[in-house]
Amino acid sequence: MSTSIENSNLEGEPFNDSESESEATNLPSFDIGLSIGGDSDSSFRTENDPNAPYQRSNYIERKGAVDIRCSCKDVIHGSFSSEGDTFATLIVLEFRFDARKRARRFHSADISLEFSAIEKGDSAPEVFGIAPNGKFSLAPTTQHEETTRGINGEIGAGFGGPEVKGGVSWEKTVSRDTKDKTTIIGSIDLKGRNWGKPNCASWTLMENETTKEGVPPFLRTAILLKRKDENPFQCVVKIDASVNFDLKSKLERVFGGKGRVPKDDPVLFDPELEPTNVLQKYDVEELGALDLESLCDVTFETILGGAIKQK
Repeated sequence: MSTSIENSNLEGEPFNDSESESEATNLPSFDIGLSIGGDSDSSFRTENDPNAPYQRSNYIERKGAVDIRCSCKDVIHGSFSSEGDTFATLIVLEFRFDARKRARRFHSADISLEFSAIEKGDSAPEVFGIAPNGKFSLAPTTQHEETTRGINGEIGAGFGGPEVKGGVSWEKTVSRDTKDKTTIIGSIDLKGRNWGKPNCASWTLMENETTKEGVPPFLRTAILLKRKDENPFQCVVKIDASVNFDLKSKLERVFGGKGRVPKDDPVLFDPELEPTNVLQKYDVEELGALDLESLCDVTFETILGGAIKQK
């Protein structure tokens, strides 16, 4: 996994929606517009094209004080191994968390992708591998702190005469170095049932509490699924985020569908579709041998070089 560690009140503003079609690739994308607490009047819906419902390429952009976007970079259907009869699917996703106003930042974000069969009775895909998987620390910082504590005591004397008081004070200084970091946690989960193989890929992003610079604005992840058959399947994408309002030190929860069935259409996958091969050309007969870590990426900030020019 490559990382770039250069450092980089949600308002009720109207969201601007626009639609775009891509003829070059059939890649699904999901956008979740944000508002405080996920108001019932907020619009989060991303729909499948009725004429081409599988692995949709159309997308919706909803922009406000903060934006979230999830787009699919690659979808590859094939075999887990050329020596077996297990099918597999590779999905590479890119997430963006952008605060469009200086007083806002993403304090944390929770991502989940739950896979299931479309038709009742069909086998659901198994989430076999993800990247990043486990707990990762980025951009660690160390801060030196000193704490001084004082204790005051008084000694008084006055038996019918002038009262004399004396002050005695003690001070204790404690020095320590505190360490903090940005954290990314990835896990393979069983969701919606308590039996069977794992069916959910999850990631959590948490900001460095010391620097308070928000979560990384760019995250690329990879998911490897095992399948028993070539039947179509679906995925429900959920993103739940906390946004901090620096001006008032206020923390609000923003999300797309928390606590209820998401309004977004499930993303539909058809194993009969051709591989996209955007990032690279994949061996569709040996998807199980693929190094998932080589596909994932985290970026805090991209600095554009050569921006100062002279004539």
